[in-house]
Parts: sequence; structure tokens; C-alpha cells
Amino acid sequence: MAKYYEIVVFPGDLKKSKVRRFRIPKFFVWFVSLLVPCFFAVSSYMMWNYTSHELACKKIIRTADVYKAQVADLEKKVRQAQTQVSRVRELDEKLRVIANLKPAYQSGENLWGIGGIPEDDPSSNDVVCTLSPEESERIRQLHYDLFRLERQSKFEQKSLKELHDKLISRRDLLDSTPSIRPAYGYETSGFGYRISPFTGHKQFHEGLDIANRKGTPVIAPANGLVVFTGRKGGFGNLVIIDHGHGITTRYGHLSKILVRVGQHVKRGEKIAEIGNTGRSTGPHLHYEVRLNGVPVNPRRYILN
Repeated sequence: MAKYYEIVVFPGDLKKSKVRRFRIPKFFVWFVSLLVPCFFAVSSYMMWNYTSHELACKKIIRTADVYKAQVADLEKKVRQAQTQVSRVRELDEKLRVIANLKPAYQSGENLWGIGGIPEDDPSSNDVVCTLSPEESERIRQLHYDLFRLERQSKFEQKSLKELHDKLISRRDLLDSTPSIRPAYGYETSGFGYRISPFTGHKQFHEGLDIANRKGTPVIAPANGLVVFTGRKGGFGNLVIIDHGHGITTRYGHLSKILVRVGQHVKRGEKIAEIGNTGRSTGPHLHYEVRLNGVPVNPRRYILN
């Protein structure tokens, strides 16, 4: 049995060229006949595998882009929720001052406890694996912020429930505690030390100055009894209301006084009008809150 295949090549012009003969081993022909189908099979599989992975990667990238947009939107909502929770906390603190309750938040108190990122942290997700380290950190921080907000909201619910129960039982105290702004306008000077506009020296300001046009209404911030009306030194025209429980309020520089001594007033009732009497650089209301005769910061009592 022959071991070769012989190939004979006849030239176009037998006179000028010789007939060429080639021998090809049979095992080589068999090897090539097996190798070619295998090559095409492997090439086809690699092409299919590459195409599949490329499509999968494109899908992951598209999903990651959507995920990034959702994360950015969620971050915005978390910031808004944090602002709202902070406002609730501030209101909680003011109401506790009014109700004479101890603060819900003690100095240095840790409301969150000890813990890490939840087990379902998305950093292990295939989509997040396509994100940069900074973006992955954003997601971890977002989970932590959500965890904190959940804890804080539960804490606030408990605190406000306690506050509600206490205020219901102290309705008379609440009605008699100044808790609304006595006039609308611009706060030109707060409670505490300031440079006096008259002397140029540092001086303690015992109230809150609210500037507005002459004649702007001044209202009672709580129920009480009028104990003084008239002129008093640098206050000019002054009204003093006794709200009971050791709380009094003062209203200075008035242009017009609309109440009389001995009159009972209710929260929201008009008692005077803003003016420029006494030691004043322009129309404004000087508003004081005193507890057992000692001036305290009026802003601690203003809820609106």
C-alpha cells in the first residue's frame, strides 16, 4: 500500500517546461483534514464567547450608568431627608425647653451604636464592580447615611411621642409660654454681646431686635397678664406681660400701645405697633424673654 499521494503538475507548454511531481505523505493529509475542522470549531467558539462577553459587558455598563443616576438621585433625597430630620430635631429641642423637659440629646451621646455596612452592601455586586473606588465608596457611604437616618427617625419618633404626652399634661404651661414670633421683620440684633451703636463699646444685648416699618403689628406670643404699659428709659414705649410660671416678656420702642395694665391677652392678640421711641436708631421691636427675672435667649422659644 502506497504511503504517499503523488501530485503531477503539467505545464501549459510541455516543450518549455517539465512536468512536476510532488509527493505528500498520507499521514500529513489525514492530520490536516482533522486539524482544519478543529481550528474552525475552536475559532467559532472563541468568536461566540467573545461576542457574548462583549454584549454582557455592554449590558453591565448600561446598568451601571442607570445605577449611578439612581445613586445620585438617592443622595439628593438623603440630603433632603437629613435636613428635615435636623429641623425636627431643632423643633424637638425648642419644645423641650418650652415644656421644661430634659434634652433628648445629651452631649457626646452616640445614637447610632456600633456597626458596619449591612450584609447586602452593593459593593459585592457585579454592577458595582464596574464602578471606580470613589463611586463604590459613595455607595457605601450612602448605605451608612440611610442606616443613620433610619436610626435617627426612630429616635425622633420616640422622643416626640414622649414630648406629646408631656405637653398634653402641661397644656396650661404651654399656653402661657411664649412660642411664636411677636412681629415679622428683619432680625437686626440677637441675644448676647454686641458693639453698641451708641457707645461703640462691647455691651450685652438682653433681647432680640426685629426691624420693620413703623406701625407693624406686635402680637402676644402667649397667654398672659399685662403688668406694665408706658414709657421706661431707653425702652421708650414699653409693654410687659406676665405669663406665669416665672416667665415675662418685654416689648420696647413701640409707636402705639393697644393694651392696658390688668388686661388678659391671648396668644396671637395684637398688643402694640412697632415704633422708634426711646434709645433707638430706627423703627424696630426690642423683644425680651425673662425667666424668674433673668433674660434668656428669645430664639429658644420661637417655633415659627
